[in-house]
Amino acid sequence: MKYKTTRKAVVNGSVNVRCCGYCDLSYLLRNHEPIAYTAGVYGWNFDIFEVYGVTICTGYRGIPGARLEGVKEFEEKARKIWADYSTPYETQRAETEKLLKEFCKLNGGVIYE
Repeated sequence: MKYKTTRKAVVNGSVNVRCCGYCDLSYLLRNHEPIAYTAGVYGWNFDIFEVYGVTICTGYRGIPGARLEGVKEFEEKARKIWADYSTPYETQRAETEKLLKEFCKLNGGVIYE
């Protein structure tokens, strides 16, 4: 379950804050749930994901951080993985997770193995 937070709390309490637009990483982040969200007078602003040393913010308004690199390329690769219905679900999850680790490493994340 995600909790409501503020933009200031995300900026001050997270490491390596990066951003992208709403649904730009829908396939790549399919295995993960947001840990938090922000909302304002106009409603929902953005969701916050913590994955492999990168705090990813996806949404519409007031998103902190620098833009993520390689969003289109990695999202397209993830979309192709999920579009292949002949592949078992667990294999699709594992391949997407491997792709996400690669994506986070590109964007300054730390992968511990």
